Amino acid sequence: MLEIEGDLRRALTRNEFVPFYQPIVRLDDGSTLGYEALMRWQHPERGLLTPDAFLTVAEDSGCIETIDWQIFEQVFA
Repeated sequence: MLEIEGDLRRALTRNEFVPFYQPIVRLDDGSTLGYEALMRWQHPERGLLTPDAFLTVAEDSGCIETIDWQIFEQVFA
């Protein structure tokens, strides 16, 4: 857990968190209504990580709010 926490803090300074856009699709005709931004971590050694690999540690360490803001800034840009 401490290793992941340290990696999370380094990832914040390196902007390693990235949004992935998932389409929101209307079921009856397949048209795209919009997109949902999903958070991923582009870890330099472990590759692309989904939140289940780090979210609990991010919440417990207090990093989650800063990560969220990084994603918000990227999405709004």
